[in-house]
Amino acid sequence: MGFWPVVLNVLRNSDVVLLVVDARVPSVAQNSEILDKCDKMEKRLVLVFNKIDLVSGDILKELKAEYPDSFFVSALKKNGVKNLKQGLVEMAEEWKRDSLRVGIVGYPNAGKSALINVLVPGSDLKVKNVSGTTKKTAWIRNGALRIMDSPGVIPAGDGKIALGLTSSKDPHKMKNVESVAFSLLRMDRVGKSVRDFYGVSEEEDYDAFEAIGKVKGFLLKGGIVDEDRTAIRIVEDWQKGKIVLK
Repeated sequence: MGFWPVVLNVLRNSDVVLLVVDARVPSVAQNSEILDKCDKMEKRLVLVFNKIDLVSGDILKELKAEYPDSFFVSALKKNGVKNLKQGLVEMAEEWKRDSLRVGIVGYPNAGKSALINVLVPGSDLKVKNVSGTTKKTAWIRNGALRIMDSPGVIPAGDGKIALGLTSSKDPHKMKNVESVAFSLLRMDRVGKSVRDFYGVSEEEDYDAFEAIGKVKGFLLKGGIVDEDRTAIRIVEDWQKGKIVLK
C-alpha cells in the first residue's frame, strides 16, 4: 500500500482536492486512481497543471481550451499561482466556513511541495528532484485556507512508461529505461522536442536515439553507442525539466 493510507486520509479530510499534473503529459499524469477515489468520495476535484514553463504558448492555449475549469501554474517560476490562490479563496467564500481544507495530491515529483511553498510563503517544505520526499502530512494555515501536502502515489496498474514520463521513478533505478526513452521519442510533439534539444534530425526513433548517444559522447569500444547511458540521459533530462515541449 505504501503511502496510499496517508493520501486517503488527506482526501477524506479535504473540502477541495487539487490534483497536480505535469502539463507536458496531461493525459498520462492525471493519476487515474486518485480520480476514481475522489469520484467515489464525491470530493470537489480541481486539476492544476504544473510546469507550464516547459510547454509552448500554443500548447498552453490548447490545454486551457480543453480544461477550462482548471488552473495552470509554474511553481518553479511562480507563474499563475496568484490566480490559483484567488480561486481557492473564492471557493472558501462559497463554502461559508472559517477556512477551506485543501488537499494537494498527484504522482511523486509532480511539484506538490513546490506549489505549497509558493502558495504559502514560509512553509519551507522539502523540494527535491527525487520522488518520495514527502512522507508526513500537516495542515498549513494561510488566511482562509488550510492546505495539506501528501506523498506522491502511483496507481497499481501503472507501468514503467508512465513512471518515467511522470518523473515518478529515478531512471538510474529503472530496469528497462530504454523503453521510456523510446516512448519519449515516439510521442509526436515530445519526440520532436527531444530531437531539437539534442540537435539531431533523424526521423526513425532508433536512428535518433543512436545520434543522441553520439552527440553526448556515450560510446563503447569500437564506437558503439552505450544504450543504457543514452537512455538514462534522455529520461533524466526530461524529468529535470530541461526539455521544453514546443
